[in-house]
Amino acid sequence: MSYTVNTLRNMTRSCEMMRDRVKAVVFKPDERKVLDITFGPTAAAELVGRTPEALAKAEKEGRLAPPKQLNNGRRYYTLEDLTHIRKALNIHPGKLAHENAVVVAVQNFKGGVGKSTITKHFADFLALNGYSVLVIDCDPQASTTTMFDIQPEALIDEEETLGNFLSPRSTFDDFRKAIRETAWPTIKIVPSSLGLQDAEWDLTATLTEGGQAVREGLQRLRIGIDSIIKDFDVVLLDPPPAMGFLGLNVMAAATGMLIPVPARQLDYLSTIHFMDTIAENIEILEDHGTPVDYGFIRVVCSAYTPSKPGEADMWKMMKATYANFLLNQPILASEEIKNATQAFRSIYESKPSAAHATYQRCRDNLNAVFGEVLNEIHEQWPSKSISRRSSDTAGSVAA
Repeated sequence: MSYTVNTLRNMTRSCEMMRDRVKAVVFKPDERKVLDITFGPTAAAELVGRTPEALAKAEKEGRLAPPKQLNNGRRYYTLEDLTHIRKALNIHPGKLAHENAVVVAVQNFKGGVGKSTITKHFADFLALNGYSVLVIDCDPQASTTTMFDIQPEALIDEEETLGNFLSPRSTFDDFRKAIRETAWPTIKIVPSSLGLQDAEWDLTATLTEGGQAVREGLQRLRIGIDSIIKDFDVVLLDPPPAMGFLGLNVMAAATGMLIPVPARQLDYLSTIHFMDTIAENIEILEDHGTPVDYGFIRVVCSAYTPSKPGEADMWKMMKATYANFLLNQPILASEEIKNATQAFRSIYESKPSAAHATYQRCRDNLNAVFGEVLNEIHEQWPSKSISRRSSDTAGSVAA
């Protein structure tokens, strides 16, 4: 074996050992991530859409179990308690059973724009608010998979993986079996694995066969998602940072797109090329019998520091350029997010690393950003769409 290969292998082993050491410290004494999230009566009531008084009344009437209590008398609820409360009080924030999940691709070809961080945080936000979420990590780099405490290399001998499902050479065709549990009771994940890059090569090989083989290769992820489309409220796709067959599969499967763009000139300019490439590739998909029509496309300014004059100017330029396609709220750069991701967590499952007010500002900012995207998702469900209900009401009045 060559010096180069040996060197790379040794570096990989060294990095894996350090990663395991970090996880041992972060997750101790458990080997796997365990959620340690509790909510006081006010926070719990806000998350389920009721008042603390309404919860207390339901508990007094016996419709809800009383909250747990610490030795100091503090009353609290767990994430599982919130699920029980919603069920007991008939609170359904998500879609109706017959409606399809909204499939959101968090996509940009530029590295370092925050794709995986946004995907993880958005998934946790949705789960906190009562939505059932499936995350599909389509990026061989597997950052999102790692943040959900799954080691991609541990799946190398597994048959039931996303890579095997997407590969035309594989006989594994039950997409549901590739879905794994996470520490979050209402979030599941189809993790990335080392075989995902092999699937890219296998899919590319269908070009030599042409016709039906190419069409099937472009639609494999869509077919898999269609088999579970009613089991979840939202499916989040974390695509690879390049437009090969994996990226085309993501584009074909998505029904909405969220594009992270930092307020930096190079990122802004590269996004011009990205959007042009996306349009060209949608035309390729449609030419091969795979129609694409997204319910929404939104741009989010990521890692924004308003105190930096250059970024403030770029934010103004983005508002002028993207207009109604740009989310009103940018994601503010925050040490809280950086510190949380270094511990393989989102800010929603972390405690403050600095002042509580700083931590709360970060959460409030993310809540505002993701709340905008959630409104777009609601518009895709007739049962939740404000505009459709308003239109129906206007029509009935006119009649």
